[in-house]
Amino acid sequence: METELLTTAPATTAATQPCPVCGSAAGEVFFETHGVPTQSGILWPTVEQARHAPTTDIRLAFCPHCHYIHNEAYEASKITHTRNDFSLEFSPSFRAFTLGLATDLVERYNLRHGRIVDIGCGDGDFLRTLCRLGGNTGLGIDPGYASPFGLPAGSNEALGVTFVKDYFGPATAHVLEGATFISCRHMLNVLAGHVTQFVRDLRAAIPAGTAPIVYVEVPNALYDIGQQVVWNIVNEHASWFTPASLAYLFRSAGFEVLDVQPCWHGEYLGLTARPAAVPAPATLAPTDDPATPAAVRAFGRSARAVMEQWQDRVDELRRSGQRVIGWGAGSRAITFLNTFDLADTVPAVVDIYPRRQGQFLPLTAHPVIAPEQLLDYQPDLLLITNPTYAAEIMAQARQLGFTGDSLVL
Repeated sequence: METELLTTAPATTAATQPCPVCGSAAGEVFFETHGVPTQSGILWPTVEQARHAPTTDIRLAFCPHCHYIHNEAYEASKITHTRNDFSLEFSPSFRAFTLGLATDLVERYNLRHGRIVDIGCGDGDFLRTLCRLGGNTGLGIDPGYASPFGLPAGSNEALGVTFVKDYFGPATAHVLEGATFISCRHMLNVLAGHVTQFVRDLRAAIPAGTAPIVYVEVPNALYDIGQQVVWNIVNEHASWFTPASLAYLFRSAGFEVLDVQPCWHGEYLGLTARPAAVPAPATLAPTDDPATPAAVRAFGRSARAVMEQWQDRVDELRRSGQRVIGWGAGSRAITFLNTFDLADTVPAVVDIYPRRQGQFLPLTAHPVIAPEQLLDYQPDLLLITNPTYAAEIMAQARQLGFTGDSLVL
């Protein structure tokens, strides 16, 4: 199926909704996609279910006042947070990143013998690392929490870590009592119109007289826009933060922002903050950064050029008759394979995460296989769907006996 998923909107198209962060009505729609899977973090157990996975549209609007980007077309009813088939912790390089991040936070903020609360904790690996490094106890809260593969029995108990399968909000605000550090990684980006209310609820839930450090991590919108990573534009990311908009959000909710820095090869943003001693003014000054609006408005044209370049490469792959196997069944693979008709050229996609293996990508229904199955397909070429992991992937493929070439998305 040759699907035209990506279209662009001129920068003068007015947003139809006020900015959820600052309330400005001056937003601009700058990019649209149509008929995309509602979630790339969830795969499907059968081909039939995968082919009939729910779809939606994306319409990205940029706020020139605070530089927040959100998906105007986001349909919260089509999203579930009670299951997630995605984790990067099986990647050695990503594990090294999270260990380094946890070590830095423990040292920088003396996170020792305190109480850590991780909101949106996923499988709890980051929380366990913080507790192990600093002798802390911890609580993770996440409606989709599931114990990771291979975790020895009694590990959580030995570290003093517990988990609550629930959403964080006013009804569960008590989990922050006694917290000396609060972590919230890759959760704000999946919130849509209520992202501001969530951060305000977080601030209100911190007991009076306490000042825990808050660490928040989100994808970096400037990375995707600046690098023209069109394959990263997925519906699950309802919110897209620039450094300025992330800081604006927290300041407006009553936090003192200590630091906002890119991390993980510039792909993420890490913000640290603490409760502010004085309330923020009712309206914060507009963001003074002309480079970001210019980059945002150019992104639609850049995305079209990227699409055209890859169309030529896809046509060449089809003509070559090479057997191509994808490696990496994440967002980039799902968007790319749903954009071009590669059903006959790419029969399967490798992924190292066991929960994704044996399942099927939404809409295209590509099977996800374990690395050990790679040579069963006798591939001539690997399509590496995320360049960040290219060296790691090729090293593993060579160890498995693959002798062909690679093409990096």
